[in-house]
Amino acid sequence: KFTNHDNTTQNYHKTHKTTVVTPEMSEFLQKLKTRVRVGVVGGSDLSKIQEQLGSDVIQKVDYVFAENGLVAYKDGTLLSVQSIQAHMGEELLQNFINFCLNYMSRIKLPRKRGTFIEFRNGMLNVSPIGRSCTLEERKEFYELDQVEPAERVGEHIFRIFLENFCSFFLKIFTRILLPNSWDILKIKLLRNYWNFLPEKTIFFCACK
Repeated sequence: KFTNHDNTTQNYHKTHKTTVVTPEMSEFLQKLKTRVRVGVVGGSDLSKIQEQLGSDVIQKVDYVFAENGLVAYKDGTLLSVQSIQAHMGEELLQNFINFCLNYMSRIKLPRKRGTFIEFRNGMLNVSPIGRSCTLEERKEFYELDQVEPAERVGEHIFRIFLENFCSFFLKIFTRILLPNSWDILKIKLLRNYWNFLPEKTIFFCACK
């Protein structure tokens, strides 16, 4: 349980992004749904959320906000899609992708795998080690990135990207939430979907 600065509380259920939800948590969500509306927020696209929470997740909960809320489902049907390609335009999008690939090609890590940039409907996922790495390799990269802040791979890349593309929201895969990123996500969800939500009291529960 976590206490916010405004003395409200949030319950945290820790699940690694590559693992599957436990039967106990799945049962709890179904019981919770009988009392309140339940929504799931994930940074991944819907297919990866389904891998973790079940192929019928959009039927089991009231809302699913994939890609950090940029693709939304309500009661099993698509509610909204925001396209990063339409927002950025092809020329700027390619400039950013080329910059990422060029910069990451010069980073030396203990291991590199594949899929360094994953293109989604509403966002790009940039991974210095490569998203096709194993769970153990992800953990290894995470441990490597627990050095002094000035030397952290993820934070350093984030600063470089901001210097060159400061107007775009970036998601860096390091298992480390950047400062205030959870608050930014809550603001973005509320801004985009406030008018769609019948309840105006909303509780956010999260895991790192």
